[in-house]
Amino acid sequence: MITPVGVQRNVFRFKPKEVENKNYDDPLLKWPLRGAAFSNEVGEALRPMIGNAANLFWVPALLYIGADVYDKYKNNETEYSPNSKRCLKQAVFQGMASVFLPLIAVTAGQNVFSQFGKFGEDKVSINTKEHISKLAEDFVKNGKMRAFDGKDEECIKEFLNTVSNSLDYSQKKKSLKNKLKVFRSDNEKNVNKYATKTITNLIEMRKNLLNPSSEFKAGDWYSNYIKSLNSGQTETVAVKSVLRQFQKSKMMKGKFVKTIGGFIALGMAIKPIDSFVEHVLIGKYLGPEIDKIKVPKKANKN
Repeated sequence: MITPVGVQRNVFRFKPKEVENKNYDDPLLKWPLRGAAFSNEVGEALRPMIGNAANLFWVPALLYIGADVYDKYKNNETEYSPNSKRCLKQAVFQGMASVFLPLIAVTAGQNVFSQFGKFGEDKVSINTKEHISKLAEDFVKNGKMRAFDGKDEECIKEFLNTVSNSLDYSQKKKSLKNKLKVFRSDNEKNVNKYATKTITNLIEMRKNLLNPSSEFKAGDWYSNYIKSLNSGQTETVAVKSVLRQFQKSKMMKGKFVKTIGGFIALGMAIKPIDSFVEHVLIGKYLGPEIDKIKVPKKANKN
């Protein structure tokens, strides 16, 4: 069919779909994989409960961080393009957003929740209770209670001196922290009262182990003591072992409270920390400075 001049035919053609410009969605920064970077903080939040086993939680975090930094060195999003500056930026990002700042958040959360101890019967923070408990364990371990056998008043006095000297030393070592005065320090009278209660309980427990009543023999602590003796431990070692277990058991509730505080702080801080480090610390300050670094070019081999 011939189309007359000046008349246009309607031609229908399939138009290709426009390619949308979407920002690159880094799979290593998507949850739940991103959460691997915080396994160490989970371990630190649990440290009050699990002790040095928390160190194992650092393994997944370090593996993830290493993989992410290496990926950013080798690849520019989906394109292979090794770049040391990009690698350095990502290393700084992971160091701050996945390690340093979250650890501060966890520690802050634990310290905040430690203050709840002041609302309890003893009116002493959980951190101070843990400190006194550790001193009591060392007091037992070093044979001080055996040395003061039958001299309860002298034993209590010696332990109170140990606590007092320890707290004075801590204040000198942490003078900057004390100057900040984020939280009020524990009342000295309450601290001494709690320390006296702690060592008195241990003295009574030791007496019960060595001269048990019929009622005490039926309890778990005496059963643990007999098990220790049957395993070949001497009386002195068995008594020390049970006393230290007894003292540790007294702190489980407080450790659980601190663990909860660490988890809450970490959960609240993760996204704000990521945003701050990416958009402010790296985006506005460190990133532009890193871009100014002159990287020597490799000489071409002819």
